[in-house]
Amino acid sequence: MALEFPWWLRLAHVFNLLFMLLLIRSGVGIIGAHPRFYWSDDAIPGTEWLRTGDEERPTNIDKERIGGGDEQRRPTATEPVSKEATDGGVNTEAAELPSPERSSGRTSKRVSKEKEGVWTAEDEADPYSSWLALPGKDNLGLSRHWHYWGVAGWLITGGLYVVLLFGTGQWDRLVPTSWSIFPQAIDALVTYAQLQIPAAAGYNALQQLTYFAVIFVLSPLMIVTGVLQAPAMRAHFPGWFSHIRQKVRSIHLLGMLAFVVFIIGHVSLVVAHGFSEQMAKILLGSADASHSLALALTAVWIGGAVAFLVIADRASLKWPMRTKKLLEIGLDSLLKRVFHHHTDIVDEESELQTPSEFARVNGKAPRNDDYRAHVAEDFANWRLTVGGLVENELELSLDELQELPRQSQTTRHDCIQGWTYVAQWGGVPVNELIDRCNPSEEAEWVVFHTLDEKWEEPDVDGHYYEAIRMDKATEQGTLLADEMNHEPLPIAHGAPLRLRLRTQLGYKMAKWVTHVEFVEEFDDIGKGQGGWRDDVLNYFPNSADI
Repeated sequence: MALEFPWWLRLAHVFNLLFMLLLIRSGVGIIGAHPRFYWSDDAIPGTEWLRTGDEERPTNIDKERIGGGDEQRRPTATEPVSKEATDGGVNTEAAELPSPERSSGRTSKRVSKEKEGVWTAEDEADPYSSWLALPGKDNLGLSRHWHYWGVAGWLITGGLYVVLLFGTGQWDRLVPTSWSIFPQAIDALVTYAQLQIPAAAGYNALQQLTYFAVIFVLSPLMIVTGVLQAPAMRAHFPGWFSHIRQKVRSIHLLGMLAFVVFIIGHVSLVVAHGFSEQMAKILLGSADASHSLALALTAVWIGGAVAFLVIADRASLKWPMRTKKLLEIGLDSLLKRVFHHHTDIVDEESELQTPSEFARVNGKAPRNDDYRAHVAEDFANWRLTVGGLVENELELSLDELQELPRQSQTTRHDCIQGWTYVAQWGGVPVNELIDRCNPSEEAEWVVFHTLDEKWEEPDVDGHYYEAIRMDKATEQGTLLADEMNHEPLPIAHGAPLRLRLRTQLGYKMAKWVTHVEFVEEFDDIGKGQGGWRDDVLNYFPNSADI
């Protein structure tokens, strides 16, 4: 008996194509931020099982330059400051460092990597063309926005499909009811290999088994491996998820490739079984319907999906901030509700984790005169000020901070690019500052200002800053760290003070912190998006937990 193609099944095909294209193309954009895949959360260069781009630089050189060795440490009070110390931890005697005036551009426009000091994780990025990625061209923030919308649409479409599949009693079109389907599927595969079409009233055994696997095995796997990459999952459930970020990221990639193979195979079989007839079934519900109309609707369907993607690309590249704000509508609050929760679980993860032998650096150390002067005197005159909507303004030296109650934690660092490492951090809980400055009830955000002038981004004004919600600031695991792996915090990692959060992505953890400000809103800070990367790279704070 021929299979029925009810209206809901036809609509599911129409919308699923759009959302799958959104997911795959935005996923490629996300991969381009760090196109290297590992099985261990240490993510040590040279241990990746898959690496694309930048093949001209051996990975072991990457590791040496990122690691930096002795040059990353802070000088002692009796040592003269070296230029490489404030260039991020790499000996640069063999190459003239660019002045801020001569540096140019974002990742795709950076100055020669051999001349700009430490090799950072941003230099490992290999942004893909807009022909392949959405939107491509070093736009990780917008790729994530589009990916979330693709996920939302795909989940709604898939959820309704599964409910109606079982609710209308048509589940047996996909769900096998006998073990005999396996030998029958092999027979069908052999028939296809002989360039023949297996005889079947509905789906043949190979089609049924494949569709079942895609819908009920591969799709749930992609959902689970997507969610488990969120730092919020590791922070809330360290006993289960503290060592699997790179494993699930790799499996997620393999799942995406499996979907690509399925789509190619599926379309090929539609053509092999008779394109016009199959499209009449998919779009009009019957092989007896008008094939001409089916082909016309197919052209409109495919053309509409392609047009949407082209418009999404152009809008994202031409009006990134407007596109970002539009994509945040509805989704921003949903992500916050699902992933943004207070947690004080610290000790459990610390007991489970062992520091990695290597920790990537991201971002270049400041080059301004103020910071160089502080480095020269080993930060003896560094002051942390606290103000804004507080009863008591504070100004603390590093020695005074050292006298406050301290906390140590060993936790995984999750970068938005996709890489990870484990490190021990020691410092003063932000809660200790909150207790002493007594913020007003109106204070909903805590802003961390830095001495980082982002010299490597000369087209962008303003120092680096990040804003976190008050509930994140009061978590037990939120620190102003001055210690890393039981040593003074290295310059490349933010000396003398950096923010540490267990439940959010690494870009929120501002380095070289000088001032903490309590505010009700951050609209008048920077471009009003909640942080330097939110302003410039189109991230957004409520997605920092995933």
